[in-house]
Parts: sequence; structure tokens; C-alpha cells
Amino acid sequence: MAIKPTLFTVFDIETTLKKRIAFDIAWKTIDRAGRVYGQGSYIVREAFQHDVPFFAEKLGLYFDDAYLHRVKPASILDIRTAFSNQVRDLQNLGHRVILAAYNSAFDSKYLPETLKILTGNPDARWLDTRVELMDIWDYWGESVPKHYAKAAAASKSGRFVATSAEEAYRYEFVKPDFEEYHRAWHDVEIESEILLRALSRKKKMTVVKSPSQLAGAVWQKINTRLGIDGKAQLPQAVNA
Repeated sequence: MAIKPTLFTVFDIETTLKKRIAFDIAWKTIDRAGRVYGQGSYIVREAFQHDVPFFAEKLGLYFDDAYLHRVKPASILDIRTAFSNQVRDLQNLGHRVILAAYNSAFDSKYLPETLKILTGNPDARWLDTRVELMDIWDYWGESVPKHYAKAAAASKSGRFVATSAEEAYRYEFVKPDFEEYHRAWHDVEIESEILLRALSRKKKMTVVKSPSQLAGAVWQKINTRLGIDGKAQLPQAVNA
């Protein structure tokens, strides 16, 4: 029997301002060659009964996204079913499925918490099956060329380099003016590309079995690897 390729379900959420309820959920499952095995993009209907979006000024853009079929309004239970069924079906076909997000600790925490809040069930689970988790942010940071230390923009403090998905994408694809949309379907697209670029460097994958095992302070870990200790202002910050 032929070995089935490992798949990566890249997912992203946008949350509300105060309660961190996921109101925008998207994912795309790909292999190392970028072939797509499944995807989804949804607006959570009942989320707005509890809180307002973090990027409230962009709320009107979702009308355009819905018209263009980039997102679909649905209940959290229907979204959960679509997500979980896709993962389970691919596993049943013999694929190893890894859930991956940029800053996975955030998405892996607030996606299941959203389900519990909106259903009123503290025991609700997001997936029917067990999966491994990867933080694209951490994995990318382990392989990004050390030249990034000189090419990237400085953080707000001016003592570290910025390592956001936006900055990673700008560097990897030589698009210095690129701006992240902060809408789940779009973030999934760029994070998938960042993952594929990192995978192409053949770095050993770091995967965990539980969100609690994901690395913390990833931005600091990346800066340390790049030789930046935060004790002095970076040249990029001084010249800005």
C-alpha cells in the first residue's frame, strides 16, 4: 500500500474584542507540494450576540467576502462539524494530519473555547479525533535565514526584529509593502505559503500533541536564534 502524504490543516481565526470569541474561522488542508485536500471559510452567526469584532472597522468588508463566496455564514456547530469531518475523513484515508497555525497557541486556545461559550457546554470538543499540532511561527523561525535580522523591520520597542506573519511574508516573498488583511481566509492563504517555504528548507518538524506543549515567547526565541538579545536599539529602528 502506498504511503499517503502528510497533510497540514492550516487554520486561522479572528476574534471579538473583549471575550475573544472566534467570529471568523477558515482553514485549508495542503500537502508539502501545496495541493489542496479540503478547505472552509465561515462567519459564526451567533458570535455577534456576545461581543463585537476586534477589527470592527473591517466588519463591512465581510459583506463583500460573502458576496464573492470567500466566507459563508453558519452556526458554530455546523462549522465544527465541517472542520472535524474533513480532518477525520483524511485520517481515515491514511493521511497523517497536522493542525498548523501562525501563533498556534492563540488559535488552538480560543477556537475550542468559542465552541464551549457559544454552545454553553464546557465539555464540548472541537475535534472528534486526536491530531498533532504545529506552530508555523515557531517552525518558520527555526529555519529562516539569519540575514532576516538585517532585512526585517524592528519591533515597536526597536530592540528586536518583528516576526509577525505579515513581516515573515514580506521577507519570504520580497513584498515589502504587503499588508495582512486580518481576515481568516486571507491569513490562511499567506500562512500556508509561509509554511510551504519553511518546509522547503527541510528542517525537522516540531509537532506536539497538546496546545499546552506549544512553545511560548516565540518572538523572543526567534530573536535569540538570530543573535538579537534586546539590549540595544537595532539599526533599523534608529534609521526609521
